[in-house]
Amino acid sequence: MSGFFVAAGYQGQRVVSRNGRDWTNQELGKEGEIYRAVVFGKGRAVALGSFGGGNIYTSSADGKTWEPRGFKDGKYSSFVRGACFGENRFVAVGADPVFTISSPDGLQWGDYIRLGGENRQNHILRRIAYGNGRYAAIGDFGRRSASKDGVEWTDLPKPNVADTLIDLTFGRDVFVGVGLHGLCMVSEDGLTWARRCSGEEGEHLNSVLWTGDRFVAVGQGATYFSPDGIEWERRRNTNAPLTAAYGAGVFVGAHWKGRILVSEDALAWTQVFKSEHHFEVVAYGG
Repeated sequence: MSGFFVAAGYQGQRVVSRNGRDWTNQELGKEGEIYRAVVFGKGRAVALGSFGGGNIYTSSADGKTWEPRGFKDGKYSSFVRGACFGENRFVAVGADPVFTISSPDGLQWGDYIRLGGENRQNHILRRIAYGNGRYAAIGDFGRRSASKDGVEWTDLPKPNVADTLIDLTFGRDVFVGVGLHGLCMVSEDGLTWARRCSGEEGEHLNSVLWTGDRFVAVGQGATYFSPDGIEWERRRNTNAPLTAAYGAGVFVGAHWKGRILVSEDALAWTQVFKSEHHFEVVAYGG
């Protein structure tokens, strides 16, 4: 099967599309399950989330058949927030306290690796990306962390709360992060961020995507476009999603409650699917 989208979220639901417009193979899990991350690697989609006191994960090569759900005890204190694929393995980040966890195949996950840092208890890591031979993670209160192997991590000392990023991606040899009030920043190593620019007050950018030729940051009220992550063009959008992905030539996003939206230009968004349960994440790969 070629590339496909996966949207996942509450009640362990997953739904799949090849073109972003037609959604099929809706599957539900148990009541109380929440998938918060979907990542592609080694020809598989891997969904990760939480249930009860631990983390759940499941995997699919075609979006139709999912491997039986796995469970890893988090002792009601360690929950996965984001994940990526790099250096031939899956790496996830989570919190309370902050940790990473990795897998060679998305099916069997190793031990939790607790991270240090001066604010280890409260500064949750929520997103992670891979590029330039390293992993970069961002989190609450401006936290930035970077690692070359996914095991040993370095924190940015004394982060600036005003520079808190919501999402990040990698493209054109740089990491690009976005956040509150149109915040856009660039980093080569995932630890030192510069080229700070900002937009309108209250215009929060929730997703940043690399399309292969430009960065696209989607927010509430505006979408930002950049060829290099440094110079940005701001354009108004309508009905924008809270989280988004790019693939098959279209942008796909999710909004409360259970709405899946599609757009060809990341500006005008149209609802194409509705579920009674909310979607936390949309991803594309294959």
